[in-house]
Amino acid sequence: MWQPIYNTLLGRFSGQRALGQACEQHRIERFFTFPNFERSAERVAEQLRLAGLEDVEVEDFPADGKTTWSGWRAMTAWDVESARLRMTSPRRALLADWTLKPASLVMYSGPCEVEAEVVEWNGELEADLSGKLPFTRHRINDVYPQMQRLGVTGILSDFIGTLPGVRDPFDLPDEVRWENSGLRPANGAAWGFMLTPRQGEMLRGLLRRDKVRIRAEIRSRVYDGLFKSATGVLRGAELPDEEVLFCSHLYEPGANDNASGVGVGLELARCLCAAIASGDLPRPRRTIRFLFNWEGYGLMAWFEKHRDRSILGGLNIDEIGVDQSKGRSVTHLFMPPASNASCIGDLVQHLCGEILSPQVRWKPVADRAEIINDTITSDPNINAVMPCLIQYPSRYYHSSGDVPETLSAEVMERFGLLSGTHLSFLANAGPREGGYLAQVAMHACRQKLHDAELRLLTGQWPFEAGRSRNWFLQQFITRGESLGKFGLSPQGVDAFKEAISRTVAAWLDRLQPSFPAPKPRGDQQQALDRARALIPSRATLGAPKAWGSLALTPEQHQEYRRVLYANNLDLLFHRLCYWADGRRTLLDIVDLLELEMDELQRDTGIARTSSGSLITAQQATQINLDAVLYIADLLIRNGYLRAKRG
Repeated sequence: MWQPIYNTLLGRFSGQRALGQACEQHRIERFFTFPNFERSAERVAEQLRLAGLEDVEVEDFPADGKTTWSGWRAMTAWDVESARLRMTSPRRALLADWTLKPASLVMYSGPCEVEAEVVEWNGELEADLSGKLPFTRHRINDVYPQMQRLGVTGILSDFIGTLPGVRDPFDLPDEVRWENSGLRPANGAAWGFMLTPRQGEMLRGLLRRDKVRIRAEIRSRVYDGLFKSATGVLRGAELPDEEVLFCSHLYEPGANDNASGVGVGLELARCLCAAIASGDLPRPRRTIRFLFNWEGYGLMAWFEKHRDRSILGGLNIDEIGVDQSKGRSVTHLFMPPASNASCIGDLVQHLCGEILSPQVRWKPVADRAEIINDTITSDPNINAVMPCLIQYPSRYYHSSGDVPETLSAEVMERFGLLSGTHLSFLANAGPREGGYLAQVAMHACRQKLHDAELRLLTGQWPFEAGRSRNWFLQQFITRGESLGKFGLSPQGVDAFKEAISRTVAAWLDRLQPSFPAPKPRGDQQQALDRARALIPSRATLGAPKAWGSLALTPEQHQEYRRVLYANNLDLLFHRLCYWADGRRTLLDIVDLLELEMDELQRDTGIARTSSGSLITAQQATQINLDAVLYIADLLIRNGYLRAKRG
């Protein structure tokens, strides 16, 4: 079914061309300022025109720090003329120069001309930092609330982020972390530099023996401006208003993250147009749209602007080009969320096994919209399902070591062939293809039951029979309904749902004695009563971002972070919104979130990008209900959820 598409693209899609495109993108975006971002979008649009796409345009969106799209607050524009960091005592040395290593300057740093004594500081609120320049081993995001409370405006950090099995700090002793969000809320009133691990150890050694003084000079500006998205279409022949979407983000300085994804997308646009022009590939029934913009923020802005478009779903690729032996990476396929399970995810997973293996290591994992931002349209309220392929974690992730020399043309070619096959299959799907998709989806459902059975038989499945039944049926029925978008008749959809319902019933009957008995919740009665009575529904098109979308004082922000991390609720923030359909109570939603957390804790090696910390593995299956009520109350007060009482 998909093989003719793949065979047509094989030999046409050039990994070398994709690599060349990635190098050009990296040349522009490694200096990550808004004027360069504009050049990047304009270049992408020009390449899309040369490829042969129609309706190519560059769209403007505000970068004013005020406009929001479902809680995703616009960045403020930022530009840099120069930035240097020098040690003046006890010896003279150049520590950082933006023109040599752009990532050494924390993004959104405001202008400064400061000389001060350096002191080591790791967030202590009792510290007296008057006239001092703090130096921390933490990520700036993790100490920014304390900076605010102490009135600190400048900071140094040698945090690079530990990724177990992939990277420890001294894997990259002479590289710095690209810090893109820690000082964003300061709106130019704060500044910072990133040091290498080697420089950090040198500085700590000096501080143990002597006073250290450093001079920082930054010429930069934070201002109201614009950011841009570039898009174009390969118009469908029969159903042009139905669109299948390819998405890959711009505006990051890494060659892998994400010049490689953009390079694959541009080469894929050229390859598909050429194959159609030569008659080797028929024009698709539906339109294939290519979209390149700001990760998460730009995607939400674009979807809010184009609510009237019929986007059926598609694929997001992000930092996919690294040579896996150099990056020590495994490709993760982030699947659609359980609240909006889809045959789109099943097709990608099937094609990964057929096209990526064995050349590229990969594995499917649960949705993580809090770190993989361009999956946010898989939200059932938007319903444009976008599984993501990404080589995260990778050795060079968000560091100055993410350069073109780490990329592989062969790996990029594999991802180009996979992307083109997937998108073209969906764009061409009719009744015959819909029947094939139904078989792929049925296999995926049965595999889920098989995996749960193995855990059940070894005493590792913690959920009772009734709860398990509802969990699987909810996902499997939603999968069946998604088949109707891609050619399966209403009768075929009903037949799928009936068949999978019988399969689940037979599975439960056979394994009934193995299920654990129901366990009462350990929460206080007052919390249980509140959660049973609260019925949340959506108030915005999309789910807000966990960071920067809530009105919080610095003290409240510290408590918010504590509650999120202590209960792993940063992983469930989007999901809480996804399940809020105006029918489920908050207690119903918590039941579902606990099943999702069970899936997430099986991928604990995937670190949080917000702090670099790992998911805390917990044996208890119950989520703290008071913590969920705290988050739900914030979402309601800030206008993202509505609440009625049951």
